[in-house]
Amino acid sequence: MSTIIMSACWPLQGMSPAQKAVLISLADNANDEGVCWPSIATIGDRTCLSERAVRNALRWLEENGVLSSNQRFGRSTWYTITPARYAPGTKCPPAPDAPPPRHQMPPTPAPDAPRTVKEPSSEPSQDGNRVPRSPSCPVQDIVDLFNRLLAPALPQVVLVSEDRKKKLRARWNESAVHQSLDFWTDYFATVAQSTFLMGRAEGKNGGAPFRASFDWLIAPSNFVKVVEGNYNA
Repeated sequence: MSTIIMSACWPLQGMSPAQKAVLISLADNANDEGVCWPSIATIGDRTCLSERAVRNALRWLEENGVLSSNQRFGRSTWYTITPARYAPGTKCPPAPDAPPPRHQMPPTPAPDAPRTVKEPSSEPSQDGNRVPRSPSCPVQDIVDLFNRLLAPALPQVVLVSEDRKKKLRARWNESAVHQSLDFWTDYFATVAQSTFLMGRAEGKNGGAPFRASFDWLIAPSNFVKVVEGNYNA
């Protein structure tokens, strides 16, 4: 959970209870950049809303600029929460049961509230600017996912060498989208659906078929090709 995103979402007005519940559920899953990947079912379980109510709330929030959605591998969706862009009533009217939007944000925290310490999501660089801090890469968890989803059809990973750790961390840190085990589950599921990568296609000139390895899949250029769907089907 990002304290920064959550504290920016709580004061927002001009939306229905269902829309506010969905927004807070997303904020509870978001990192400090506002990125999160919960499924519709997960949001419904957390908010006690039906699938239809969740989808309607997400559509309303996106139309009003408080979030944007992006497709991942054509199957799942990741969201970016942008509370600063929220402008109720500019694209569609506020919900009928929503209170009037508040123009003045209440003082946060209250004057008599106890002082709290929040760990920063960035750390200073050599030139004094702050650099966003990425979550650490769960190397062993990603390796376990590969072995569970793709071995023994593909060679099982037995030794997690320093070279493999370095490459995995590089892929993890390339994008906030990569910094989730859900992303890696989708990534390996895409590999499992590829006839070519799984060694089920005929080899060239009657030779043995190509079969991807863990090291091949985490190499920079190959990783991009798989993500972009070059080996689908």
